[in-house]
Amino acid sequence: MMKKQKIKKFFIFLMAIDIICIIITPFLSFRFLKIPEEISEASLITFLLIMVALLFRFYIKEVDRYKLQQETLEERLRDTFKYIGSINLQLEEMKKVFADFNKYPENKKDIQALFAHIAEHVLGIINADWVMLRVVDINNYATLHEYFVSRGNKKVEKVKPDNKELLEGNCSFGKCSIVKSNQDNFNIKAYCILPVEAENNNQEFLINSIVNQLEMFFIIFNSLYYKKNSESKKIN
Repeated sequence: MMKKQKIKKFFIFLMAIDIICIIITPFLSFRFLKIPEEISEASLITFLLIMVALLFRFYIKEVDRYKLQQETLEERLRDTFKYIGSINLQLEEMKKVFADFNKYPENKKDIQALFAHIAEHVLGIINADWVMLRVVDINNYATLHEYFVSRGNKKVEKVKPDNKELLEGNCSFGKCSIVKSNQDNFNIKAYCILPVEAENNNQEFLINSIVNQLEMFFIIFNSLYYKKNSESKKIN
């Protein structure tokens, strides 16, 4: 803003000097290179008018450049607010997904309820007809747990992905989107399989975060479940 004001003041100053020179030119008596006085005055006035035009053109360009910079800054500011808004929505959605679980799953009923809850939230995030959640043992390709649900529980043919293909990120049953957990130091991998791609990076990030959390919940469930079974066998 300060720069714009300085340019404006400088332009007004130069224009004022130029206009004053034009006004007083007819009252001056001089010649250029023995050229008649009338021609000298006309030449000087023409030159000063050209200077006015050039100054005005320069000012318009500077104003346009300033407006373009302002529009760019405003656009960036809007994008920043949109991004902050999307991050807040993601955080709120993550809170909704796991807010109802105040304890770790300890039995098969708990883990099934967790998978069902997460699947419904995934369908709330992305416009898909169905979703499949699966946890795979990467050592022997066995399915450790799976949950499939369609939107509104309408009848759709249940997909049967091959676990080896899932590990490679491939779908043999048609078009699909595979979102997997990021951790590579466990012997299991959690997957979210959808019939459509995520609409944007925010959706993909959110679903990926949910899958990562799902994997951690399943690891904790395994630990608690087998520990409980082991203790019951010792008692018996």
